[in-house]
Amino acid sequence: MELKQLKYFVAVAEELNFRRAAERLFMEQPPLSRQIRRLEEELQVELFHRSKQRGVTLTASGQAFLDEARLTLSQAERAAKAAQQASKSEVLAIGFSICAFNRVLPDLIQRYRQQYPDVRVTLTEMLAEAQIQAILGKTIDIGFVHGPLSHPGIVTRTLLTEPLVVALPPDHPLTRLEKIDVRSLAKEPFILFAEQLKTDLYAQIIQLCQQAGFSPRIVQEASPPEILLGLVASGMGISLVAAGAEFRHRSEVVYRPLLTSAPALEIAAAWHERSTSSSLENFLALVKQV
Repeated sequence: MELKQLKYFVAVAEELNFRRAAERLFMEQPPLSRQIRRLEEELQVELFHRSKQRGVTLTASGQAFLDEARLTLSQAERAAKAAQQASKSEVLAIGFSICAFNRVLPDLIQRYRQQYPDVRVTLTEMLAEAQIQAILGKTIDIGFVHGPLSHPGIVTRTLLTEPLVVALPPDHPLTRLEKIDVRSLAKEPFILFAEQLKTDLYAQIIQLCQQAGFSPRIVQEASPPEILLGLVASGMGISLVAAGAEFRHRSEVVYRPLLTSAPALEIAAAWHERSTSSSLENFLALVKQV
């Protein structure tokens, strides 16, 4: 039994005329008559008396069925409205670091809003550790952090990897080299992103330098990237940045790859392994296409 059969039956029962019922349903009379016959066969009862003299009247079974059919249709309509209302009230809460936002988020959000315009998307800039706690506490649905990340209860997917490169003032002697050994940076003044803003990247750079036998001499912390690269271009110092900075930011800076292998900068999506949010599930379908 289908809902459309109930709609057909109710229309005939209320009109007590197959022609008028068909007009009300915007269909032809013969298909309507066949649908009612199929319904009666399925129920194994006669719902209508059909008489040339008296026309169409409900049987006792038909009257009993009419009350229940109306109730079923009403409940189906309420269920549909509830689902639509729930969709309109859905929220997708996203946490992000500024690096992740610049690289992958704008396109993802644009595509998601085109496909799911009724879902409200909220964005909160957060450090990686704060994102982890927010995911575990279910105050955000998904985070975008520097990887690699390993934490019980959290699933991650790497979206982007970029090697670190050396950013140099245009007249720096090291620009003559095609590749730069990290050890040759031991006496250079470093300009780095603020540790509290990019904790993971900051730690990666410190570790890379220490593995090369020195601690970097940090003369300035700066953000956003445009300011940091502007300071490098002015000759204040050198920096280590993600390779994509050369294409994302216009500045008079020379970029050189490192001679020794350096850990890549990863951008990863992270979410709770037990999340049941449909808005997140739909967003992850887009994330997995990246």
